[in-house]
Amino acid sequence: MRAAALPALLLLGACTGTAIGPSYPGLAGANRAGLGAQEVRQQVALDDPPWRSVGVVATAVGGRCTGAVVGPRTVLTAAHCLLDPRTAEPLDPRAVVFVLGLSPENEGLRARVDSFMLGPGFAARPGPVPDPSAPPDADWALLRLDPSAPPQPADRVLPLAPGFVRPGVPVALGGYQADRPTTLVADVACTTLGYGRDLAGRMMLRHSCSATGGSSGGPLLLKQPDGSWIVAGVGSMAVRGQAGGWAVPAATIRRSGGEPKDDAPAAVRASALPR
Repeated sequence: MRAAALPALLLLGACTGTAIGPSYPGLAGANRAGLGAQEVRQQVALDDPPWRSVGVVATAVGGRCTGAVVGPRTVLTAAHCLLDPRTAEPLDPRAVVFVLGLSPENEGLRARVDSFMLGPGFAARPGPVPDPSAPPDADWALLRLDPSAPPQPADRVLPLAPGFVRPGVPVALGGYQADRPTTLVADVACTTLGYGRDLAGRMMLRHSCSATGGSSGGPLLLKQPDGSWIVAGVGSMAVRGQAGGWAVPAATIRRSGGEPKDDAPAAVRASALPR
């Protein structure tokens, strides 16, 4: 499995000023990191697998990312989505909500976040921007939804891939992105390209999927021979000036203690502040 050095990258989170903001149809794709000159993203059906398991992770400070249901009350997203952009410190979990089924016609189903766990050693700088001293493959987080939220049925839960996915495998990547924040769009015809290593040897998965700000935390999805879908990685960073980006491999998340367990304690809990 060949791995190249990681280049300078851009985190894929987005701040719109409001948790669920307007669309920006006038922004050209070529001007956004992670998108090529040609538009290949398409709107996907919210009731169809695997997209019925993908939603918005929104924060009270205006952050917008994407997340995927990986347990009855567990959502996978990117760790940098849960930071206050001014301080790069983790937000109170009660400042985070997960929304399924958002569309221009429907506000979707919202669930508060009770607690979350960040990838071991994750850190970023205000903005947020990558911290070169932090492990890039720690940019993942598991959200535990409030106990009052109804558990997601088994057919909505997306398993994490048990191993590293081979280069050249067809995948899909979707999310609620900055230029179309109320519409779930996806690149459904992209591939894994290979792996990159930082100076410490930590690996990230390179993909060709077209996605931009707001797609952070979106699942890199792999279709199985039986028609089911699994998560090959979680979207983290974009490549400037071209389509594609980097994802934290699902196998790394599993090996780092990120196996979804809805009864396991999470690292960052809601404070005693009033709701």
